[in-house]
Amino acid sequence: MANTVIMVWKKHADSGFGDLLRGTIYLYNLSKKLKFDLKVDMQLHPVSNFLIAPPHKYSEYVLKTESKIINGINTDHKWIEGLIRTGQRTPNPVLITTNCSENCNNPLSPECKRFMRTLLIPNSDFKSYIFTMCNELKLNKNYYILHFRLGDDELLHASANLQLHEELLQLIDANMTPNAYIITDSLLFKKYLKQVRPHLIGRITPTTPIHLSHSTENDIASIKETLFDFMLLSNAKLIKTHSVYGWISGFVHWVSVIHNVRLITMNQPLKSMKSIMSPAPKATHTPIVSFMNSIHSSPRPAINLAFNKMF
Repeated sequence: MANTVIMVWKKHADSGFGDLLRGTIYLYNLSKKLKFDLKVDMQLHPVSNFLIAPPHKYSEYVLKTESKIINGINTDHKWIEGLIRTGQRTPNPVLITTNCSENCNNPLSPECKRFMRTLLIPNSDFKSYIFTMCNELKLNKNYYILHFRLGDDELLHASANLQLHEELLQLIDANMTPNAYIITDSLLFKKYLKQVRPHLIGRITPTTPIHLSHSTENDIASIKETLFDFMLLSNAKLIKTHSVYGWISGFVHWVSVIHNVRLITMNQPLKSMKSIMSPAPKATHTPIVSFMNSIHSSPRPAINLAFNKMF
């Protein structure tokens, strides 16, 4: 029997990059409980163009049996566990894509963090791109990030909330320092900031954000730029984040957890947020209160050296 489970990173409309990281963490922890060998296959996801894929002997099998990959997006963890228990008695590996959030608020073990970091190493071409971008930004070793999650209306539908943009200026002005850089999922907000705060142009990452699970083959440049933002977050000294939703963006949440980057929320009541706030689905997002209670303020250990050496 193979007794192998392969977490297949695939695009799914309801699962962004942070969701896939969460699902991988869930399967890692489950592998310790059920004693199976966990592999991660990213060749069907566009991030495989920029990250070093961990090798495994089932790569061809994944491609040939793509139709058999179990869709575990937004499904109950007991259902997933049952499928895996059944699959452990068969000769072939279990193929699954999941964003399961079971026990996602529990602290990660050092072993799990090391495992996750091995999945997030830039390949040589992407590393060269990162060097170039960091030089352009004049990045220093003690930088921190102001992160703004403005929501899918702006990210997917290019629908600007101008009142929100104006109100967020108070957070920008209150938290901006010479070591701070701005990352946001809204290209419209970036353009607005460049107009009303032109002195910050060099502090706004010159990237075009994209929802990785809604990307196409024509979006390869935006995918690379979005991953660059992710890499900047992973090596930051501190992340201050604001979200229009009632939960912290998975994009910064899992950077913080995996790489031990301190994360602080800048959320505060804003007039324009009342119409776009919605309850966080329990199965797919991490509430701000429960996550902030799990943050440790101790100094972070050395992160993935393959990335850290670039600074």
